[in-house]
Amino acid sequence: MRVRGRTGFTLAASEIRNNILVPHYYDPVIPQRLAELERTHELVEIGSLLDSGELAMRQGRYVPKIHYGTGPHPYVRTSDIANLELRGVPKHGVSKAIYEQYAPLVDVRPSDVLLVHEGTYLIGTSALVTEYDAGILIQHHLAKLRCSEGGRVTPGLLLALLLSPIVQRQIRSKQLAADIIDSIVGRLEEVVLPLPQEPEVRQAISEESQRIFTGRARARRDLALLFASLDDALISADPSILRRASAGAEANDAASLLGFLGSRGYARSFRMPAASVRNEVLVPRYYDPSIQQSLSRFQAECDLMTVGELRSSGALAVGTGHEVGKLAYGTGPVPFVRTSDLGSWEVKSDPKHSVAAEIAAAYAEKQSADAGDILLVRDGTYLVGTTALVDEQDTPMLYSGGVIRIRCLSEDLPPALLLAMLNTQVVRQQMRAMQFTRDVIDTLGKRLDEVVLPIPRSPAVQRAVVGEVDALLALRSELRSRARLLGPAVESASSASL
Repeated sequence: MRVRGRTGFTLAASEIRNNILVPHYYDPVIPQRLAELERTHELVEIGSLLDSGELAMRQGRYVPKIHYGTGPHPYVRTSDIANLELRGVPKHGVSKAIYEQYAPLVDVRPSDVLLVHEGTYLIGTSALVTEYDAGILIQHHLAKLRCSEGGRVTPGLLLALLLSPIVQRQIRSKQLAADIIDSIVGRLEEVVLPLPQEPEVRQAISEESQRIFTGRARARRDLALLFASLDDALISADPSILRRASAGAEANDAASLLGFLGSRGYARSFRMPAASVRNEVLVPRYYDPSIQQSLSRFQAECDLMTVGELRSSGALAVGTGHEVGKLAYGTGPVPFVRTSDLGSWEVKSDPKHSVAAEIAAAYAEKQSADAGDILLVRDGTYLVGTTALVDEQDTPMLYSGGVIRIRCLSEDLPPALLLAMLNTQVVRQQMRAMQFTRDVIDTLGKRLDEVVLPIPRSPAVQRAVVGEVDALLALRSELRSRARLLGPAVESASSASL
């Protein structure tokens, strides 16, 4: 076993616990680091907090797949947590009846902390439930942690503690294989939390954490509402609709937002002449007449242009990612962004896999990703059409073959405007209609070029869209940068590091 330069270590037989013979479970760096922290921190096991009633833990529940897509209530799974928050649009929703059946069993409330305790690379990932995440169910691979009033640990402080390097290292050491996935169930209680001894430091970290994650959730909600209102704003050329949406004038919970992208259904049946068949495609929804009906509503106030036409005119450049091979995973610091690493219109700050710098350099001429580029999921199932705007803090990176990179080359089509157009309901409806099964997954293939974008002619609407999107994304980016300081601040036991 290699531990920071070590190729192995010795362990007395008497130190074996619970018949566990996995070397990384006894990582010798952990007790050394905890001994160092003991001078400035109160070291408390999660199990001790559970025993004292200062913390309560409950596991989520398995909801059968047959209920997926039956309604508006998000069923949050491990992949629906990105950048310490829930996705703006989770993959699956369930009906009100199913929600009411399972809700008392999971009992998710604002200020609960969710932690992935079963999976693989996502184990240890956490998120704070906010007031903008109401009406949700959580999968059984998630643990729900709830802090009691007056306890030593508040929700904001708990999330910061879970982000600290020593806690993450402990979680990784207690991650053992269970059937086809890994698990820390039954061992999470052994994790030691380093609580700063100074009450002022604990309070400062707790308050900063709460501000960060509530602020990000609010901005995520506002961005979701903004995109949900885009179609009406473009059709009417009325920018005030966007302002009302971004101010949160409409519903503000996750249940009301789930599925707003591509939520319009398809025509149940229709007739078409054989001469209308294109590219030998015989999938009915590809020709759904309701899509053309929807697009016709935009003609008065928008220029309807396909992605292919924008590419031909020089306004856009489109490229695809590459597969580096599993042997490259974990070899270095450069993020390898896959489809599941896009969520809530941004790239995960902790993607599942990273590769060595020399591997990234080998692909430098084949692909690139700069701040302002848009990544779009081409291959997958529920994630097809998902988009993210690349931020300065996301680069350098590589991205997988299931991801398309779109770069704006014209000042008349800034990235924020393009991102908004790709998230209109009418565009997402088109991408869903063009999504076909290939082997075991779905794909857009080369059909992205056929997607029609409604580009507003009104300068006022364009300015409003760009201004709102840029402001919300910039706020989320700033708060994401501040979130990265929380874990180190816990171990430094200094609020000055925030």
